[in-house]
Amino acid sequence: MALRYPLSTGRRGREWRKGNSVFRAIADVLRQIGGAIATVVTLPFRALARLFGGASSSTRSRRA
Repeated sequence: MALRYPLSTGRRGREWRKGNSVFRAIADVLRQIGGAIATVVTLPFRALARLFGGASSSTRSRRA
């Protein structure tokens, strides 16, 4: 029984893996850039939360 799509370990397999690693490297760079942007964007909100954090915790009523 002959295979319709023979498994090839030739040149095409290596080229595909190389292209896959290039896309993976690009995705890693974009992920790092996105993380840096997210950190910069959330900094003011974190500062405000820290500033008002003590006031909000002291105004909470404790009901038993």
